[in-house]
Amino acid sequence: MKIFIITLLLALLIEPCFAQSKGTLNTAPFQITLISPLGTNGTNSINTVNKVSVNILGGYHAGLEGAEFGGIANMNRDYMSGFQFAGISNYTGGTTKGAQFAGISNVNRGNVYAFQFAGITNVNFGESSVFQFAGVTNVNMKGSQIFQGAGVLNYTMGVSNVIQAAGVANYAEELTGAQFGGVSNFALKNVQGAQIAGVINAGTSINGAQIAGVVNASKYVRGAQIAGVVNVAKNVDGMQIGVINIADTVRNGIPIGVLSLVRDGFHEFEIGFSEGLNTYASFKIGVNQFYNIFSIGTQFLNHNFRWGVGYGIGTHLANTESYKINLEAISYQINEGTKWTNAYNGLQQIKLTYAGVINNHTDFFVGPTFNLMVSEHINSDGTIGSDFPPYQFVDHTNGNTNLKFWVGINAGLRIH
Repeated sequence: MKIFIITLLLALLIEPCFAQSKGTLNTAPFQITLISPLGTNGTNSINTVNKVSVNILGGYHAGLEGAEFGGIANMNRDYMSGFQFAGISNYTGGTTKGAQFAGISNVNRGNVYAFQFAGITNVNFGESSVFQFAGVTNVNMKGSQIFQGAGVLNYTMGVSNVIQAAGVANYAEELTGAQFGGVSNFALKNVQGAQIAGVINAGTSINGAQIAGVVNASKYVRGAQIAGVVNVAKNVDGMQIGVINIADTVRNGIPIGVLSLVRDGFHEFEIGFSEGLNTYASFKIGVNQFYNIFSIGTQFLNHNFRWGVGYGIGTHLANTESYKINLEAISYQINEGTKWTNAYNGLQQIKLTYAGVINNHTDFFVGPTFNLMVSEHINSDGTIGSDFPPYQFVDHTNGNTNLKFWVGINAGLRIH
């Protein structure tokens, strides 16, 4: 980081002193310099464009049209066209065309149409086209075209086109193409393409895809957000896939996850009655096409008290002003008695319900339920399987697991 800061300071200090060409430029087919002005061009080096340039320690010249080699640094005030090789740093005050290779840094104050390879950093205050490779960081104050590759960070204040790839982080004001970050990607404005990061993606407007191992965050998404944990957006026109999805509005798409919080989406509270869970309450949240269900219920009409907690998913097969048809799948852990049952004691339900509208906020519903009880619970008499089912069409035990199947009915009220 110290070397990076020193390089930037040198670039900013040198340029004001030599910002304008002085006099008529000369051309030298070959020059050799110990350190400017101790060389074959002497004090006229700042007005000389070289074809072949050798700087044993460091040289400062007007320009280059060919090849330049520097033990420590190569510096050209106006432009460079060709190849530069430096042990530490290459600096060009204007346009660079060709290729730059430096042990630590390449610094350019104009546009770069070239290949830049640096052990630490490439710094460009204009526009960079083609390729930039750095062990730590690439910096562009206006724009980058084609490809930026860095072990740690790519930074572009303007538009980045095609690809930014970094081991840790990418940062761009706007992006057209793709950002690949080992940890994070950031875009202040628009992203046309894809953001792919191991941890976090952040952008203002995404037209394409955000894919992150942990978190995606954007104000507007047109396409898809896919995260290992959380997706956050204000407006989504497309799809969110994550453990938790958060959005104000989802249009023309669905959030798919364990929990989807959509402010302008689907919210419903249900109280129901059935032959299995005699009374239950469920909260549903998401969008009409796909919603999450959180439920708790009790069985008190059997000879033993039981209770269960469940999670499920559902969708509206029909959703009109006068009626609704819902298809839902829910899995409960049924607990024998008041305490938690450690053995797996699962009730799997498929529910198909018809809901009629009572008023703007209340519906009644009724429909069949297909139940499968999968139990490893061992009763006090040593038998395997729960007595939760009030009746069964199938009762089968295989090893330590008992299966019971029956068809029932559920009915109740929904408030939304």
